[in-house]
This record gives sequence, C-alpha cells and structure tokens, in this order.
Amino acid sequence: MKYFTITAFFVLLASGKLFAQQTISQDPAISTLVNEVSASNLESVIKKLVSFQTRHTLSDTLSKTTGIGAARTWIKSEFEKYGVAGGNRLQVSYDTFTQPADGRRITAPVVLKNVVAILPGTDPNDKRMLMVSGHYDSRVTDVMNIKDFAPGANDDASGVAAVMEMCRIMSKQKFNCTLVFVAMVGEEQGLYGATNLAKRAKEEGWNVHLL
Repeated sequence: MKYFTITAFFVLLASGKLFAQQTISQDPAISTLVNEVSASNLESVIKKLVSFQTRHTLSDTLSKTTGIGAARTWIKSEFEKYGVAGGNRLQVSYDTFTQPADGRRITAPVVLKNVVAILPGTDPNDKRMLMVSGHYDSRVTDVMNIKDFAPGANDDASGVAAVMEMCRIMSKQKFNCTLVFVAMVGEEQGLYGATNLAKRAKEEGWNVHLL
C-alpha cells in the first residue's frame, strides 16, 4: 500500500492533474523516480522508529534513544541529510506549537513538533504546493499509557517511511512547484499536528494543490 502511495504521488506530480477514463502512458521520468524506491530503506526507517519503544505524544522528550523527542530528532536529522545530498535546497524545520490541555487525551499544556521539509519549486510563477504526510506518534490500547512499548509499525511508521523515502529521492530533483514533506505529531490524541499545520497553511496563504 505504501509503495502504491509513493508511485501515485510521482504520477500526480508529473501530470499536474487527475485523468478520468484515460490511459496513462509510462513516463520515463516517473519510472526513474519509482525505480529509486528502496524496500530496504523503507524497512530500515520503520525499524528505527520502532526502536524508540514508544512515540506517544506525551512521552519522553529528553532521552536520545526513547520517546517522542528522540524520534522527532532522528526524523529531522534524516531530512537534513537528504537536503545535503540534494544540494542544500531542502528547508527542514520543526513546526512547533503548544497544545492546551483538552480534558481528554492531553492532561496539561505540552509543546509539540511536526517535522517539516520543504523543497521550493523552481518556477516563481507556480505557487502550487504538493504535500505528503504521515504521523510519527504511536500508542497502545490505553491512549494515556505513555511508557509501554508502542511500536506503531503500521500506524504510522510505515506512512512516515513512505514520506521520508519520497523526500530522499525527490529532494535531489527539481520541480516547478513546491513539495512539502511532513511527519505529523499528535494524531493519536486528536489530529493536533495536522490541525496546527492546516492553520499555519491558511495563515501563510499556502496554495496546497494536493495532499
């Protein structure tokens, strides 16, 4: 499913639109990108994210090996490596916000961080932004349990792995429009990372053409 997601994104990026009842001929540029997708890279990212034991949104932020803090630090560092390999065009940052207590799954105000990598488009007249995302937080059945092993391999380390692999491949290329790669936080508590990024996109006037 994740491989299909990557392939579909490449197709949409190249076409710039959805086709209805049309045969899509194989595009050499798309084939080149798809052929760079590495199953071993995808597996490696998933295993690394699982190794943080839990990525619960309210888990440890100080440890370098365990918890949500270690996970986001690692994701950001990987994005930065992709940026260097791609000629330092990739803009990597935290999208940081304070989430108030909600009386349900957030017991006290907490600082949360989406990890964002933006590849600016080469055409100044093309304001489109194409975005892909996955959420890097995880949980066990008890949503308030912040300590037990919560691997979250399929929910959603696999999604983050797909996003990171697309970023690794595509940050070495040039595209007319801007590409945005995001590892979201706080999904398990109520889509808080996505909600905050949506507010930012609205405030900054992002022209999100595809998500």
